[in-house]
Amino acid sequence: MDKIEEKILELALQQTSSVEVLYEEGEARSVSFENNILKHVNTKSIRGLGLRVIKDGRIGFSSTTDFREPEKLVANAVESAKFGQIAAFDFPSKNTYHTIAVFDQRVIDYPIHSCVEIGKEAIEKSLSVNPDYECSVGLGKGYGMRRLINSKGIDITSSSTAFSIGIEILQVKGQSLVWIGEGESSKALVTDLNKHVDKALKGLMLAEKELRLKTGSYPVIVTAKAMGNLLATFESGCNGKLVQKGISPLIHKIGEKIIDERISIYDDATIDMADASYPWDGEGVPSQRTPLFEKGILKNYLFDLQTAGKMKTQSTGNGNRGFSSQPSPGNSNVIIEPGNMSLEAMIKDIPYGVLVDQVLGGGQSNVLAGEFSVNIDLGYLIENGEIVGRVKDCMFAGNVFDIFNNIVAIGDTAEWHGSMKVPPFYFASINISGKADS
Repeated sequence: MDKIEEKILELALQQTSSVEVLYEEGEARSVSFENNILKHVNTKSIRGLGLRVIKDGRIGFSSTTDFREPEKLVANAVESAKFGQIAAFDFPSKNTYHTIAVFDQRVIDYPIHSCVEIGKEAIEKSLSVNPDYECSVGLGKGYGMRRLINSKGIDITSSSTAFSIGIEILQVKGQSLVWIGEGESSKALVTDLNKHVDKALKGLMLAEKELRLKTGSYPVIVTAKAMGNLLATFESGCNGKLVQKGISPLIHKIGEKIIDERISIYDDATIDMADASYPWDGEGVPSQRTPLFEKGILKNYLFDLQTAGKMKTQSTGNGNRGFSSQPSPGNSNVIIEPGNMSLEAMIKDIPYGVLVDQVLGGGQSNVLAGEFSVNIDLGYLIENGEIVGRVKDCMFAGNVFDIFNNIVAIGDTAEWHGSMKVPPFYFASINISGKADS
């Protein structure tokens, strides 16, 4: 008996010659602790289909989780094509794909009760240091399978896994509170929560003494964990859709030096077991490693098929989507090549400055202009090359195009945080607004 995907392809081909069907199924299980106690163990499953057609030169799309009426799915897709975008692409034909490790059987086999035990141990360890800490712990594991078939003969299937661990420790002291979050995620099994607990506990110890900082311009080290905010402008700027719409700050700048020549940034979906790796994107285009900036020079934008077609170029294999959405260009793993200075050496180098380890939300950032103004959630004051305490009630602000052309050094070790692998950065000077002691 034909699978539902094949039946839908067959039905749609009676209406138009250009058809693509994406089938997805998956299950996620998670364990979460709040305020030191087990809150819930959840299981969530999903199964769905997305159908994309090109009819009379326009794109139609529909999706469903109800497989009982395939004719309705086809009718909806064909009907929506009347109002759809004009297609600037054809569906791809058979291709060769990289062999990328995105599946770990150990994730599927790992018992959920072991996740509960890891969480309990992490909380016990934290409370043994200070019984007043309030801990939240999350562990999650997931499995997914996707199959893509189209009218050009593509028929590909990929299975992947995911595992994540994390702890947040909150300390309330009178009117003041400090929290630190640490963790990691991967497509492989990662169960060493202890090292993240140790890191969080060390951070809390360094934050014991609270200090105020006068408003001014200071040397600033931003850890790998806090770099995401500052990189958002470059990610958005390289997004082909924003380029196509004419709103990217990097439009018409390919080949120009934009940032310090020590900085190289890549989008790379081909890294084994990394969070955002895949053998092929949501349209069946092979994944690749795309240089965004090399030695400070803008090299490429990221495209899906439609955006690439409109821009008269090729897809970079960045058509991101789930079954219920149409593709759109988006980052996979963002990689910055490390530099040559250790974090310890950076700290030692600063007579008076700040180490930023966590920021709060997006702040008042105008991402496209490169402007940022962000609350420092966890920052440390450095005096004479040593961390002396935590800075309170501070924001740092500036323009990323300025500060990334004003760096002292790049860290020699890159760390994974989600789908980003970046080193710490040591900036010569960033404006910090604080509240001075009266």
